Amino acid sequence: MTSVLGFGTASVLGRHGRRDSTRAIQAALDLGIRHFDTARSYGWGEAEALLGQVLRTVPREELVIVSKCGLVPPRQSPLLRLAKAVGRQVVAWVPAARSRVVRLASSRAVQPTDTYDLETLQRSFRDSLAKLDTPYLDVLLLHNFQVGKPGLDDVVAWMRGLKASGEIRDYGFSVEGALLPSLAWLADAGLLEGAVIQTPLVDTLLHLPARFAAVAFIVHSPFRYLERAQETRPALTFADVLDEIADAVRCRAVVTSMFSQHHREENVAAARRALAES
Repeated sequence: MTSVLGFGTASVLGRHGRRDSTRAIQAALDLGIRHFDTARSYGWGEAEALLGQVLRTVPREELVIVSKCGLVPPRQSPLLRLAKAVGRQVVAWVPAARSRVVRLASSRAVQPTDTYDLETLQRSFRDSLAKLDTPYLDVLLLHNFQVGKPGLDDVVAWMRGLKASGEIRDYGFSVEGALLPSLAWLADAGLLEGAVIQTPLVDTLLHLPARFAAVAFIVHSPFRYLERAQETRPALTFADVLDEIADAVRCRAVVTSMFSQHHREENVAAARRALAES
């Protein structure tokens, strides 16, 4: 059972083209992965639709689909799709050009728009359901959570309404900034209870104060953490990291990007070892 692992789609139809993305998602399904993490903005607005197409082969009740709102992708156009395809080819043919392609892809003209506007968020959510071909999301996350940003109370009330209506099973926040201050602010504002927190794996997560013991987490970027940790603990493995996360917090899934067969198989084997030993 590999439900502890989640497949991250941040590079679907971005760094990776349609063929490679489809193959990777299907291979993850074949290995037993059932948790899929996406966002309205991934792939410049196109990742959700491809993910939805591939996931149609699996009964919906077997899947956990997490998406995000709050970052609105740029308007789709044939020119944007062509630019993405050309960028991938340039990197494949001339690896040294990667940094230049990344700078172009990060330009303001093609970046998503940051918003807490409820009408825009509602439209984004409806688009996500349609693209993913699903009547509900298991978790809807606010993609660009910022401590103290005006309008957050209204956003949470809207998400709680979606949960009450059954259109989402849970809601929460994607926290990319300082974790402990963010959790403390949410708790003090009365917004943390019942919320799922998605965050990169950092030392802080593994040593949280007891007041956050009931918080449910989705953890991403474990290999970035592993690489740093191996500088002082060279024998540390991915299975060890999974054990540490499970011991430290209530973790729903550990999300990774798995675009090579070797990477997928190693991750699944490590997850199975961690589950067998737990």
